[in-house]
Amino acid sequence: MKVFKSLLVGAVFAWSALALAQYEYEYDYSDDEYDNEDSDLPHVEIPNVEDLQALGRQARAENKVIFLEMSASYCGYCRTLEDHIIKPMILSGDYDDYVLIRKLDIDRFYPMKDFDGSMTNPSKFAFDTNASLTPTLLFLDSRGDEVSPRIVGVNTLELYGEYVDIALLEGHRKITR
Repeated sequence: MKVFKSLLVGAVFAWSALALAQYEYEYDYSDDEYDNEDSDLPHVEIPNVEDLQALGRQARAENKVIFLEMSASYCGYCRTLEDHIIKPMILSGDYDDYVLIRKLDIDRFYPMKDFDGSMTNPSKFAFDTNASLTPTLLFLDSRGDEVSPRIVGVNTLELYGEYVDIALLEGHRKITR
């Protein structure tokens, strides 16, 4: 039964990915409740990850938590989260000493290295880590193991930053023991 369930979930996920690849989906940000077009913040990009093994080595050498945003090009909530939580975190510099912030677009299909050095792609990595919903925030150690509970979705931005801070502090405590 477990194998059948896994195959069914995999088939649904693959069908969804193929259906999305056929149609160009554009989100209309003009009505976005948290639109950041008029922001006075300087432009900042969240670095995309292509080599998780190298990122893991960097995290181990610098004793840092990996904060990985699982995102998708069609995800309006991802953009809101990035503009109001993640990009200000990067700009503040307050997290530089203990966090590596990265983004993985799960609707992209390029080859990348997993934490163990094996080849994968963003979509497969998302499926393998059960992080196919966007946005999902993963808090990982250098081996790719979760060190804090993941955060899935966005409900209120007013509390979201605190949830992220708690997860990062908990994760950093675990990797520095």
